[in-house]
Amino acid sequence: MAKRIGIDIGGTSIKAALIEEGRIINFREKKTPESGDEALEVIGRLSKGWMEESAGAVGIAAPGPLDTSEGIFLDPPNLPGWHGFPLKEKMEGMIGRQCLVENDANAAAAGEFTAGAGRSCQSLVYITISTGVGGGIITGGRLLSGAYFNAGEIGNMIIADGGPYQAGMNRGSWESLASGTALGKAAELELGLTGGAEKFFNLVNNEDKAADQLYRRWLDYTARGTANIIHTLNPETIVFGGGVMKAADVFFEDLRREVKGKVYESLREKVDIRLAELGVMAGAAGAAALETMERI
Repeated sequence: MAKRIGIDIGGTSIKAALIEEGRIINFREKKTPESGDEALEVIGRLSKGWMEESAGAVGIAAPGPLDTSEGIFLDPPNLPGWHGFPLKEKMEGMIGRQCLVENDANAAAAGEFTAGAGRSCQSLVYITISTGVGGGIITGGRLLSGAYFNAGEIGNMIIADGGPYQAGMNRGSWESLASGTALGKAAELELGLTGGAEKFFNLVNNEDKAADQLYRRWLDYTARGTANIIHTLNPETIVFGGGVMKAADVFFEDLRREVKGKVYESLREKVDIRLAELGVMAGAAGAAALETMERI
């Protein structure tokens, strides 16, 4: 099988992977610049030497909202300097090869489906909890993009009344209440704790009573969003990824129980809730697989 290239553009870093038969055989990473034009130069350096030994389209994962058909950034909140940037057109002009662009969480779902925790599944929903909250949906082995390329934008799902304001998002949205960023801000406001979600989960692990109320609220919000997805899409598997999962040994069994307590009793033992396997490489791996996957 030919080698393929996948690029994952994130708010913090750009990652590139060279994939062969579902295996990551080379992986590189550099800091994300402020503009799309600068990013093209970074991508060129990351993929240096790979174009000659790879075949097919180059897959690119990028944060939404974006027009995946035309490969244009719309208004991604974590990349304010990229609004309207025609990534596909400029990238194809630079490398002389077709590029396929997909939402980063969708690409991560494709990565876990083809090379990670979802290899044995036909339907899954990938949920990433990190700087924000995002999702990707695989149904019948096909990646669901949606009519306007916004399927899987679960971070804007309303899961509570009110909540802090976040630009571009609904009040009470999953992302504004239970992302890693939101959890870190809440811990600072309510507990005087700096250091973000990682430090917070250290407190939880040490059975700190002051952290328990915020922890239970975070579990509740995360389980609400997950249960909504289960009842709406009825997936075979839920795969959790993203930076917050680094602390999964602290909370994952609690989260499983919380989710199962919010779904129909008949579904509780059927839906498999798993941790992602590919970590930071999921988006790039999925981007490399885009040409081989049907998207609907």
